[in-house]
Amino acid sequence: MALGRPTGRKPISTALAAREVAIGAITFLISDPERIGPMLAESGLSPGDLRGAVSSPAFQVGVLDYLITRQDLLIEYAGHAGIDPGHVVAAREILANQSAGRRES
Repeated sequence: MALGRPTGRKPISTALAAREVAIGAITFLISDPERIGPMLAESGLSPGDLRGAVSSPAFQVGVLDYLITRQDLLIEYAGHAGIDPGHVVAAREILANQSAGRRES
């Protein structure tokens, strides 16, 4: 399975697939300064902060939240990744629930 490209149009259902969607979204944003600049400004992160933040589940959820609120970027990323935009929403829910479960432990 290619990064950020779950096979078929079935809804994603695993944490691994959700992380792949999130990493794909991060890669998509980083690949264009006009896409990543506004997200960094909104988050308060600097470009140097990204390397350490990428593997953080909370950051991944934040990136997916950002895409979901920016429908233009959501549609563009989904088309680029060859996935349904609903997969981004599903990935966000899976990662958020997984993070919540870790905090409760």
